[in-house]
Amino acid sequence: MQATVQAGTAPGRRFPALDGIRALAAFAVVLTHIGFITGRSLRADLLGPVLSRGDCGVTIFFLLSGFLLYRPFALYAMGLAPRPLVGQFLWRRGLRIFPALWLAVVVTLALITTYRVRASDYLQYLLLIQTYDNHDYDPNLTQLWTLAVEIAFYALIPILAALAARGRRTPDAALRRQFVMLGVLAVEALVFNIAENHTSLIHSQALLWLPAYLDWFALGMALAVLASVPPSCQAFGSARRVLAEWARSPGTCLLIAAVLYLISTLPLGIPRTLAPATFTQWTAEHYLYAGVAFFLLLPFVLGDGGTLGRALGSRTANVLGNVSYSVYLWHVPLMLLLQRKLGYREFHGHFVELLVLTLVFTLAIASASWFWFERPILRYGTRPWRRAGVELPTAEVTTAARQSS
Repeated sequence: MQATVQAGTAPGRRFPALDGIRALAAFAVVLTHIGFITGRSLRADLLGPVLSRGDCGVTIFFLLSGFLLYRPFALYAMGLAPRPLVGQFLWRRGLRIFPALWLAVVVTLALITTYRVRASDYLQYLLLIQTYDNHDYDPNLTQLWTLAVEIAFYALIPILAALAARGRRTPDAALRRQFVMLGVLAVEALVFNIAENHTSLIHSQALLWLPAYLDWFALGMALAVLASVPPSCQAFGSARRVLAEWARSPGTCLLIAAVLYLISTLPLGIPRTLAPATFTQWTAEHYLYAGVAFFLLLPFVLGDGGTLGRALGSRTANVLGNVSYSVYLWHVPLMLLLQRKLGYREFHGHFVELLVLTLVFTLAIASASWFWFERPILRYGTRPWRRAGVELPTAEVTTAARQSS
């Protein structure tokens, strides 16, 4: 099966605006962490609740991963591209994630943390298994739970792709099979979260495990499938036309995303304090964040995003997107180090000072890490594939490999 390819479904199509979106997501996470540690996001004013929900950036990361990394498999399922090489895919993901992670972990545990460090601490964080046995107690590395979820998703992608691509005959049948698989993932996430809340059969840290976020990844994968549908496909035609119409109106999509974000700042979401969340609060925020991320990405993956898309795909945005992974890795230990050295007490102000200093030092280290460490490793690490004459990933996969996950 080889369907006609149109511009929107071309395997080599790039999505440059996603560089800027990834950078915005990373800095949103920085804002919410600094807002919390300084107590600024705990205030009962207009800015406090908005700052407190910057962790929606994690949702955006997960949808981006689902979209960028699953798209080559979706194109294959639709008959528009050859089967992706699983070994190459996993190798590039390993090159992108682990070297920068290992550098940040070693420096943090050796030089920054005030906690007593054991050999097992290095092992847990270097292998990203710290969330499976309550070993993620060091506040300098709490953000790494998302990477543990990410690498579990990377391992699952080829399996899901193989199951969803079996028996494909026509684009319509392939599309229906893809959405059956994605629907199963969404239901599985819901069932897992209900079980985690209402039974004692699941580990207390289960909300930091992949099954709890399969629906977020599934939304990104759904966008990848929708961006890979050939023009001959008729399945879900009405729904696809509605989404395409929305995608041609970036303002509408961003307005919907903004409204959902503002709704998430209301008390129906997770408390802004250290108070535990109820199942209802966690679930409401979970799905509101999913809606925010979905409508934020929609005009840039099913359309070009217009003027805003060009701004998010600019050279500056591209650089910020490249360094965003290291920004995510380094901002928490640097924030806590600066707070300690400057004598700032937790929840006692200095939001602007700590924000500016954290951004300056984080961007400096993240830029050095990208240009002098991460990028050379990626270039050197892909040489064996080039020497063997193996086609390197398409542009959007290369973008995903460059950036954070």
